[in-house]
Amino acid sequence: MTKRSGPSRQPKPSSVQGGGARGAALEVLTNVFEHGAYSNLSADAVLRKAPLDARDRAFASALVYGTVSRVISIDRLLTDVSSMPLSKMEPKVRNILRMGVWQLVFSRSVPPHAACSESVELAKAVSNKGAVGMVNGILRRIASHPPEIASWDYAMRHALPVWLADRLQAWYGSEVAESIAQASNEPPRLTLRVNRLRCDPAALEQSLSEEGVVCRAAAFHPDALTVDLSGRPLDSLQYFSEGWFMAQDEAAMLVSTIADPKPEQQVLDVCAAPGGKSCHIAELTRDTARILACDLHPARLRLVEENAHRLGLTSIRTCVSDAAEPPAGHLATERMDLVLCDVPCSGLGLLARKPEIRLIPDPGDWESLIEIQRAILSASAEKVKPGGTLVYSTCTINPDENVHQADWFLSSQSGRFSPEGFSDRLPEALVRLDPALVRQASEGRMQLLPGVHPCDGFFIARFRRNP
Repeated sequence: MTKRSGPSRQPKPSSVQGGGARGAALEVLTNVFEHGAYSNLSADAVLRKAPLDARDRAFASALVYGTVSRVISIDRLLTDVSSMPLSKMEPKVRNILRMGVWQLVFSRSVPPHAACSESVELAKAVSNKGAVGMVNGILRRIASHPPEIASWDYAMRHALPVWLADRLQAWYGSEVAESIAQASNEPPRLTLRVNRLRCDPAALEQSLSEEGVVCRAAAFHPDALTVDLSGRPLDSLQYFSEGWFMAQDEAAMLVSTIADPKPEQQVLDVCAAPGGKSCHIAELTRDTARILACDLHPARLRLVEENAHRLGLTSIRTCVSDAAEPPAGHLATERMDLVLCDVPCSGLGLLARKPEIRLIPDPGDWESLIEIQRAILSASAEKVKPGGTLVYSTCTINPDENVHQADWFLSSQSGRFSPEGFSDRLPEALVRLDPALVRQASEGRMQLLPGVHPCDGFFIARFRRNP
């Protein structure tokens, strides 16, 4: 990620507002690249206030996610054609060039003349004549002589940092790594989990269609619909406020499905925010389980409460708690039928949704993160009653955080826990897509990979505490 190299001219507020979709995208990219903002949060905040129709909002979103996803390759291409180092450019000019290159090289829908001319107009609004001339010259040079990316350059082709490209190939081999990398640059699906306490998938699909939303059954989970909002905010839909659904990827839905909660059980979700899995567990138990949703941050716990309220769920209570610390207070004595540990992780299964993950420096061996995960597992194990269930999940594809952690947990517990198979909990449609998952699930653990499976990358393991 290129850092701000010095003071630059700040545009007047109207200059970005008057830039339409590209101006809004520029504001988001400046937040991401110069100030370390998360692309999804910044895009949501900026695009909500921008005076854009749904079509322009969709284009601005594509510009943001496309540019962030491909910025590693984009910067290499710009370095090859620019006489000025990227670090010496004004931040907004640098980001206009990045957007322009994405449109010229990686977008399938923007005509080259539009990509060049609109970038020049945006540069006029935020900088001086020299910068405008530079933007015009660089982009027209790329448009007239499109760069070729060598087929052997795996990292460049997929805009991955070398450290991540090397790891993917070491973990999964070249063929599977190729599929994962391709999926990381595809627009992520928006999937809704149907709240079966309010409606069923057919009713929700019909109601959304009446609102003009294109929707269809999702890839494998029976509670899921895939939708195309075409730039509309999710919470603008009528049935959002009425609690008919919650946005959640199918892989994340599987965590609660595999946990297999039962009515009246006591359930603990130790890292609950923003509440997707706690709410799903409540729905699966007809809102009769006693669910304690914990998180370290009070502000994030409010998201759990807001989601539960919107979905009409009353079985969830919240508690501020550090999952990595030994249980205290009533948690020290209370034992649970089910404990869910959806732990903090590297997030490598979400590269398509959170493309800025690829901009972090080489993290080495993730030692501190792995230690936190182990602390959460150890503390959570003390809260499971004999005969109870512990579910461990991550949204990463790093074996050190997944299968190796499951092995470590079993060895550290000295026989107190055993792996528990869950092949009977896999949706039939998922088994048809990949029958090999049945064998994994029968051993009490399962790894989902983007590009190999039609969902985010997730790891799920289920353990039973021995009587």
